[in-house]
Parts: sequence; C-alpha cells; structure tokens
Amino acid sequence: MNAFHKRSLVLCIAGGLGGLAGEAHADKGYYPNVGMDYNAVMQYDFSRAEGSGASAPRNTTDLYPDIQSSFYVRFSPNDQIRLSTEFNPVDPPANGQKRTFGDLGLVVNELNYYKLTQHTQLQVGKLQVPFGRAMDAAPGLYTNDFVAAYDLGGMLGATYAYRWFGQKVGMVQGGVNLYTADTTELGRPFLRGGSRTRRSDGGPANTGALDSYAVTVNWDAIPALPFLEMQAGYMRNRAGVAQPDTGPADDEVIRVVSARYIWAPDSSADLDGTLRGRYLDVVPLVEYADVRNENAIAGNHTRYLTTAVTIDYGRWVIGATRTDKRRPWAPGAGRHDYLNELSVGYRLSGQLSVAVSLGSQAEGGQDANLVGLALSYSGAH
Repeated sequence: MNAFHKRSLVLCIAGGLGGLAGEAHADKGYYPNVGMDYNAVMQYDFSRAEGSGASAPRNTTDLYPDIQSSFYVRFSPNDQIRLSTEFNPVDPPANGQKRTFGDLGLVVNELNYYKLTQHTQLQVGKLQVPFGRAMDAAPGLYTNDFVAAYDLGGMLGATYAYRWFGQKVGMVQGGVNLYTADTTELGRPFLRGGSRTRRSDGGPANTGALDSYAVTVNWDAIPALPFLEMQAGYMRNRAGVAQPDTGPADDEVIRVVSARYIWAPDSSADLDGTLRGRYLDVVPLVEYADVRNENAIAGNHTRYLTTAVTIDYGRWVIGATRTDKRRPWAPGAGRHDYLNELSVGYRLSGQLSVAVSLGSQAEGGQDANLVGLALSYSGAH
C-alpha cells in the first residue's frame, strides 16, 4: 500500500500473454546468477468529480511514470533473494489539482528470501501477503485502489504454502502468513521528502510484533473443471495505536472468497498464434470480502463484492468490472460506494502495450467520472 496505483490491466497484458510464452526470467545455466524483470508505464489519469459541498465540478489530472522492477540473485533454480521496487507517485493528487510528474518517489515493495520446491513455497523478509485476487485478476486501472483494504504489500514477516495434488481432487494449496507493518527505513519513500511509517501512525498490523496473520486455501486444476480457480481466506490484522480523529481501534478481520474461470474454446501456448488473433478466452471473476473494523477502526464494518469479465483475443484484452462497497451510513453519503470500469488493452508488440479505462465512481457521497491512459513496456534480463 506504499504505492498509489498498481495497474491490473497493464499487468494482465504483460503477464497474461507473457505467460503463454513461458517463464520470462533469464537463466544463464549456472549458479549463482542474477536476473531482472521490469515494467515501465507512462500513465495519464483524469477525473471529474461532483458531490456535496462542491461549488462546481472539479477536474483532476495526473501524468506520471510507474516503473516496477524486480531484481533476483538466484542460488539455484528454486532459491533466490528478490528485491522489488516501484517508482511512481506516493500519494494521489488533491481534488482539482493538475499535476505533471509530481510527488514521485521510490518504494521497496519486497526484499525477501524465496524458496520453491515441488510441494512447498517459503518467503521470509519484506513481502506481499497473498490474500484476495481482485486487485490482481480484475481488469482495469483503478479496481486495485478501490479494494486496497485487503491488499497488504510491504509487510515484514514470512509466508509458507504447501501444495497437494490428487487425481480426483486436483490441486489444493494451503498458506499461512505471519507479518507486521514495516516501520524500518525500508518503509519510507526514497528520492523525495517523506518519512517511514511509525508505530504512532496506528492502523492495521502496525504493532511492532509478528501478531497479524492470514490463512488461505487455493483450489484449482480440478479434473472435472480444470479451468476453475477458487480461493478462501481469513485475515486478522492487529490494531495499532488508536488515532484521535478516527476513534477507538480494534483488530481488522477480513474473510474473502473468490472464484475465477478460464474458458478457452481453442487453447494454445503459441504466443505468435495468439498475437495473430487465433486465441480467444473469456475469464469471469467474482470475489466477496467481509471486512470488520476496516483500517483497524472499531465499528467500521464494510463489505466488497467484485464481479468482472476479461476477454483475451489475439492482441486485445477487453474487461468490465464492478465493485460494490457497503460501509457505515454517513449523512449525505449514505452507505453505498461503487466503482464501474470498462477497459481495453492492445499489445503493440511482444513488450509494448497500450491500455485505456473509462469508469464511474461513488465514494463517500462524491461522484466522479474517470479516464485513464497507459503505455507500458515490459521485459526481463
């Protein structure tokens, strides 16, 4: 949650089609070796907001780069140290602000030891808690921000997962995650003014101890429904110090269930054929999250329902997403927020893609129309 935006549509194009061609990581054939993945985005955001207390519609614009890089030191095919960084705006622009290359900073999203075996997966260090799927699987440029309540990135701790496969059951993976908020120097933005997260800031998982946790179960590769992917999870983030402007603090508790299906009438792993338009798939997604005491604020109970469909056809990725959020009632704002988003992406080449999103949003009694344009270049060394 250090970075302001993480773009699902751009990453879907870069990662989804790239996955058809196999692993992007370079492998020199000897160990130890080093590698790098990167994704450079130039994005323009426009929003027009109206709401109670606003004397006139307010147009907000933001033009900025978003450069995501992951560096690897590989000790073997299954052992590595990973450093992931992101250079982009640390905070969103103020309403009505017209910003160009403003508030840019470098944040460290991950710095951990990663080990993968046939049945297990282990990470230790600064990491992303693997919980929920809408922030990664839903198409569009803005859904990730809207469901950020259960997108925990940059946590200090460990994750462990065990995979089991049965001929009748399919693949079942259970995961346990233990973590706390990063209050070290790695938790502050670099290349700009700003300070690291402090214990006094409060919030979920900000206790200085490894007492927050998440448990997940992923189930997929079922022989009867091989393209169905399901997840269920439970998360408890211990409350940090109460803040005077938000009231009493309490543990944030999140329960999530999701299902995703990949329908491909003529599946193919041939990237060249895919880019020539000979591949089609339709991917519906539904995810429900019940959040008790969101942001570790007592009584701030919310619920999220995200429904989405993504269509991949050759060089094109087309997506539609709606997220409904129910929250405590507030005068003039009711209790219903939502985000609608229609997105289109096009792969210009194997590494270069362009994406556009159109959306409407209601949040806290304020309505807004959104337009986003993104040009992305991705690769690996």
